[in-house]
Amino acid sequence: MGFGKLGLELREYYAAACGHCQALAPAWKAAQKAYIGPVTFRQIECHDQNWNPVPENTELCKDIRAFPTIKMFKDGKELSDYEGNRSSASLVDFAKQHEKLLKQSALPLLAAALPPASSSRQRQAAAFL
Repeated sequence: MGFGKLGLELREYYAAACGHCQALAPAWKAAQKAYIGPVTFRQIECHDQNWNPVPENTELCKDIRAFPTIKMFKDGKELSDYEGNRSSASLVDFAKQHEKLLKQSALPLLAAALPPASSSRQRQAAAFL
């Protein structure tokens, strides 16, 4: 899934020369490996090892002022900043907290796909969902 596509994305904006970013790297990789679900983990390098801007990420990094910065996006739109600790467990928990957004947005689609039904069938379908 690329940037700006549908779905949930947890993005880490980083600078290769940033000590805090380097310290976060093992926890980020562990969280990415441990997490199973609909959230895609993405790392975006904004500045290289010499603090030079990374040209191909200029647009993605334009509003980033500190490193690392972690944000949740849905369908390419920013939802929230991550402000938790920098442990893999906390990153995974943050991703899991946002899974419900996909489930909530899927409910109207499921309801629209159901054929017209009697009120008892509608109650059964609603109870199932």
